[in-house]
Amino acid sequence: MMLYKKNLFFVVFTTLFLASCDLDLSLTTEATSSTVSSATSSTVSWDASQSDIFELSADVKTVNISNAVSGKTLYFVRRNTGSQTISSTNTRTLTASSQRLAVSSTSSDFLELDEEVQNLQKGFAGCFIPEQIDLKNYASSARSVSVLSETAISGNVGETKRIYVDNNTDISTFVQKSATLRAVGTYCYVWVVDDFYSSTAGENKVDSAIAQKYADAFDKMYPMITNVFGKESDNIYYDSRWRNMEDYSSTGTKINIVVYDIGNDYSLSKEDKCGIVGYFYAKDYIYNYSENGVTSNNGKYFYIDSGYSNSNFDTTISTLAHEFQHMVNYNQKTVSHDLTSGQWYNEMLSMLCEDMMQKHLGIDDEDSPKARTTVFNAYYYYSGISEYNSDKQICSYATAFSFGSFIARNFGGAELVQKISKNSYVDNDSITDAVNSLNGTNYTYDDLFEKYLLALLGNSTYTHDKDAECTLKYNSGDYSLNPYEYPMTAYNIFDSEYSFSVNEKEYYGPAIFNYNAKSVDLRPENGILIHGIGTFSGSNVSVSFSSGTSAEKIYLIIK
Repeated sequence: MMLYKKNLFFVVFTTLFLASCDLDLSLTTEATSSTVSSATSSTVSWDASQSDIFELSADVKTVNISNAVSGKTLYFVRRNTGSQTISSTNTRTLTASSQRLAVSSTSSDFLELDEEVQNLQKGFAGCFIPEQIDLKNYASSARSVSVLSETAISGNVGETKRIYVDNNTDISTFVQKSATLRAVGTYCYVWVVDDFYSSTAGENKVDSAIAQKYADAFDKMYPMITNVFGKESDNIYYDSRWRNMEDYSSTGTKINIVVYDIGNDYSLSKEDKCGIVGYFYAKDYIYNYSENGVTSNNGKYFYIDSGYSNSNFDTTISTLAHEFQHMVNYNQKTVSHDLTSGQWYNEMLSMLCEDMMQKHLGIDDEDSPKARTTVFNAYYYYSGISEYNSDKQICSYATAFSFGSFIARNFGGAELVQKISKNSYVDNDSITDAVNSLNGTNYTYDDLFEKYLLALLGNSTYTHDKDAECTLKYNSGDYSLNPYEYPMTAYNIFDSEYSFSVNEKEYYGPAIFNYNAKSVDLRPENGILIHGIGTFSGSNVSVSFSSGTSAEKIYLIIK
């Protein structure tokens, strides 16, 4: 997937209808729905001196908390572990709390959501998610005919080739265009579609110097990225099996970087000028694929927008790192293990690739995935951690990076990411297996998720605000004397850099809602909502919740 556009990642929050609300401990609202399980009188005890977080099972209604520290604040987090959205009318609610909780100034930091934000993605670069191609069911018209090897290109600058490129903003129609080889690298060819080439770069046209910069930059990052994530596939899919790409691609096993106006959408009248920065599409790994206007170029291909090449070259270079992970992931999971990962997982790994390559690429934090933290803090509840919400893609990128960057910074850095990329699992199983394999632990995914929730409320042990371990090194090329350690540096999600404003009040860290704010659905695949209850005035307190669906988990957290 592509990156966001520089300095356009975050838009103003004047349309976010949130307001602070005083804590009313006497409110006893119950959720009512035919899908809600029957109420239970189950009561459990929690010794708060033993842990800062406590999970309520579905049948627990009341929790008696002992050994709480006066002056600390009690929160609860709703989590949807299911695959379907839980309606706001069906979520569990806090029905009672003992009067040993004190209303304090803390409650002014709790927000109440009134309605959904409109036009959330206005002002952002667009996202293109290529379709998942089911190889087992793909009925290629080429299967019944004998296929001759493609004539290999000479690989000399100036050579021309006809390449299928998209021709509309939906990336649903592809047409053949003449392109010229403008630069040759050790690992790549850089093609510029002739319509978007000029001897003087400008607007949506690039010159040979830009093409050479791509070749040089990719040649340097290729061995560094493959050292962590592994290699891309040298095979192409034909007639129900993988075959040597050398025999079926005119460009052999070289990676092709094609530069043109993606989506054919460049316009000087638009503030954004162009919507998509770049993408990788697995269709090109299927020989002679042609379905519904989408056609394969038979080889290894990336597509980069020519408008961004001129206006923000650094962003497109970071995008190359991002997209290369997608290509590698296709080999590591699909080709090697016949697995299909969730889109959020694939995007998480690509953003972690950018994260660890940030120093090498010379990218500022504001142009790195860390910049997604502002959107995460204000809008995390619009996408589950393990969900790709196509209606709110920006939120899905933000939640995926927040979780992935936390895991990397707390459980092993680039070496952990290497294990995630190369193991024979995908999604949550892949992350858990990698963490335990590297750290000699026996964590469940729920264990890791609890630690992540602690980080979202400012825990000092489990936090984004620490440098990842740098045990994996790259010591070749420019780094032969001073190895590159894939730094994934600390960033504080509570810093003013990532704050958001509501009704002229500034908020820091993830949005914390009033304890009974309910007018938003709980997103599937580990969607969360963080709520504040109040501060302790004594050492013991009791809280009670309504019944709810079995997919909803509740966590109490003390801070």
